[in-house]
Amino acid sequence: MKRMAILLTVLIVVSGCAPQYDTEEEVIQDNTEETDEEQRFIVPNNISENEYQTILPYQPSAARGVITNQVSNRYDIDELEQGLIRHAKSTFDPEEYLFQEGQYLTEDMILGWIDDLNPADKNSPDKEYHEENPRVFSHVLEHNYLVRGEENRVELAGITLGIALKSEYAFQTEIGGTTYYTEISMEEMLETGKEVTENLLSRIRDIEELQEVPIMVALYRENKTNAITPGNYVAKAEVEPLEQTVNEWETINENYVLFPSNEAETDYYEQSETMREFSQSVQNYFPNYIGVVGKGFYINDQLQELSINIPIEFYGKQEVIGLTQHLYGLILEHFPNNYDVEVTVESPSKQEALLIREAGEEEPITHIYE
Repeated sequence: MKRMAILLTVLIVVSGCAPQYDTEEEVIQDNTEETDEEQRFIVPNNISENEYQTILPYQPSAARGVITNQVSNRYDIDELEQGLIRHAKSTFDPEEYLFQEGQYLTEDMILGWIDDLNPADKNSPDKEYHEENPRVFSHVLEHNYLVRGEENRVELAGITLGIALKSEYAFQTEIGGTTYYTEISMEEMLETGKEVTENLLSRIRDIEELQEVPIMVALYRENKTNAITPGNYVAKAEVEPLEQTVNEWETINENYVLFPSNEAETDYYEQSETMREFSQSVQNYFPNYIGVVGKGFYINDQLQELSINIPIEFYGKQEVIGLTQHLYGLILEHFPNNYDVEVTVESPSKQEALLIREAGEEEPITHIYE
């Protein structure tokens, strides 16, 4: 399940049994500057063969924090980052590569490129100008992938780029005035994204350390600002070392769907009915719950993950225990085990319970928070 390793680690910590990294490995990262100082890091024991190991101490991105100002939807920020890692696995095998946040594209670079590659007059008082010249390109996210070399060193072996593109452009014609919105079609967004990619590749290859490494680039379509589900990646490509152009794009068919919603009822009727029946079963036994909201993640129109949130009015620990026991049975009753299911129970003050069942497993893992 997406973020499963992270969630299970949280459960372990909450339970008071922290994982023991008893086979930590010390490595040296080649410094990008010409200096005699060596950078020493620890590679902890991996807790999952499907996840990337990360060298410690953790090194934040050279453009740390920029994404929060460029991508307005919190759900998009998470998926832009986590989805890029998910797609990187087809190019950079987690068993061979280590993960590191981007160390080469700085805040000044990224903000400058965004201005360069979008229509110039972002402060135009002309409404028609904005509608005809939307600023579609909003951010570029960099991740680095390292390999172990000789003498216990690690070195850069490749990078990934997630290019965030708007599905809806919001603008004002005067400070403090009305905010207008214009829709960005998939066709226009893809055309812009591919043009932006070519421009970015030529600039990135001017960075000496990035000239001879492969690059995986993926185009991300943001959801609307106030949406409660993220957008999704729509295309990706691999670029060989030294190359500055994309030879072929691969279409990505992914989608996040909200339950209940008109889209779910129209396009995913079977899962929509299952969620309706599940919600009714919760309501029949626990009238103090506020509602059931689900989020499904689809790849090639096949459900991969279903995350369900159940807000409740908290009246006592025994009520949470009883609800968790009931939800355990409802998961077995309503959901087949060919996709991941995650159910969270939240009171107004905190998360109360968590149930997780991975695809292929018969029974959920449960945890009730103290």
